[in-house]
Amino acid sequence: MQAILTIDIGSTNMKALLHDSQGRMIQTCRRDTRPDYLSDQHVQMDAAKLRTQLLSLLGETYSHIARQAMQLTALSITSQRSSVVPVDAQGTPLAPIIMWHDKRTAGLCDQLKGNEDRVFELSGMTISPVYSAIKMLWIKRNRADIYRSTAKMLGIHDFALFTLTGKFITDHSLASSTNLLNVHTCQWDPELLEIFEVDRNHLCELVTPGSVCGTTTPALKKETGIPAGIPVISAGGDQQCGALGQGIIAPGKIKCTTGTGSYLLAFAPQPVIDPRKRFVCKIGAIPDTYCLEAGIFTTGTVYRWFVDQFYKEAGLEPGFDAINADVLQSPPGANGVLMLPHFEGSGAPHWDPTDTGVFYNLKLSTTRADLARAILEAIVMETKANIRLFEQHVGKSDRISVAGGMTEFAFFNQLQADIFASPVVTYPNSEASALGAWISAAVACGWFASHADAFHQAQLTGTEKVFKPNQKKSALYDKICLKRIKIYNALRRLHN
Repeated sequence: MQAILTIDIGSTNMKALLHDSQGRMIQTCRRDTRPDYLSDQHVQMDAAKLRTQLLSLLGETYSHIARQAMQLTALSITSQRSSVVPVDAQGTPLAPIIMWHDKRTAGLCDQLKGNEDRVFELSGMTISPVYSAIKMLWIKRNRADIYRSTAKMLGIHDFALFTLTGKFITDHSLASSTNLLNVHTCQWDPELLEIFEVDRNHLCELVTPGSVCGTTTPALKKETGIPAGIPVISAGGDQQCGALGQGIIAPGKIKCTTGTGSYLLAFAPQPVIDPRKRFVCKIGAIPDTYCLEAGIFTTGTVYRWFVDQFYKEAGLEPGFDAINADVLQSPPGANGVLMLPHFEGSGAPHWDPTDTGVFYNLKLSTTRADLARAILEAIVMETKANIRLFEQHVGKSDRISVAGGMTEFAFFNQLQADIFASPVVTYPNSEASALGAWISAAVACGWFASHADAFHQAQLTGTEKVFKPNQKKSALYDKICLKRIKIYNALRRLHN
């Protein structure tokens, strides 16, 4: 049996998933990769520990492959984006990884705000502590001793590829999360390098997503048992691969993942630069495609906050069964309660870090259930605003693919369909990023002629679950959405 081993490196864990030639999952292993939160600003990870965990994961998975007498055809990598680690010429880390959600560079971002329009025009992204370039500049200015010894500035994805192949390579989808790649030319941009004071020699060689970046090394065989010479494929960033695994492979396709926050991605055949900077544009996991991205910081987090505050029982950890049951007791519209979930500032499309959360229209008759339902309705309405914005640029979507921890609550999926006024789809294989990495590798290995063919083999038509909108409820929610916009704008005028 032929198999592809996909590695999915997230912010808190990494997974190795073994798929056969039809996309069926054979085995899953995982390791903890939770970062160190040193303060509200500093979030980092020990790069040596990450490497050890990766090798351990590969070794365990290959032992299963060997016992089952399977043929390992390729390894495919997908990972979180925009983290940075400086390494020497031998690929040895010189400092901890600065994680994507580290905020130590906020002051530097403010200093470069005068370049924001040009940076957005070229890279498709705003200047933000999230992205890689500003982290590289911070290392240059604040860790001069480390900077002098640096040969490359790697992302976690690039670090994993080097561990497997011994080559410094990254693909366009990862590079488009750095602020240094020209989204129009798909090349490192000299003007962006100058703005962020980044040395071109510190950056990796660029390849298209889905490229074979090299082969496994003899050194890797000694550490994991994986034979030398196995092709290693860079499948792309985790969100782009997640979109591929959810079928976002043509115009009119949008996916929404809701967990701690909510993340939307829409397929685009060419770059789309929003003049109002309400969303970003990156390169997709399918070669020569693009994606529009919008993030909402606090969605599932707010639901969890409400559980922690109002559903604790003596001596027990709060759970979600009680709040989910409460939500079902409140009618559509939550008996008039409206909510804004901006507990840590607003993300797309407002992008205002000073925004805060609001419950509006509370009465003595308001129940805990009404507040709980209002939170879920607010999460979905916030998402809807971004979907409508995407549709203005890439056309109306025929249905929305959804995933993430919140989608385990079936009511939430139906609520999304009703508020979006669009069918909502969940797929049986919920490991979307890893599946996208398999799809990318399966095409690269010649198993399928197209990404669409591979997707439809792995997520067979008819196996998906479709939630259809209730037109009466959709009309009600349209009115509530308009009211929420008025409340938000009024509060913004008050705060300003």
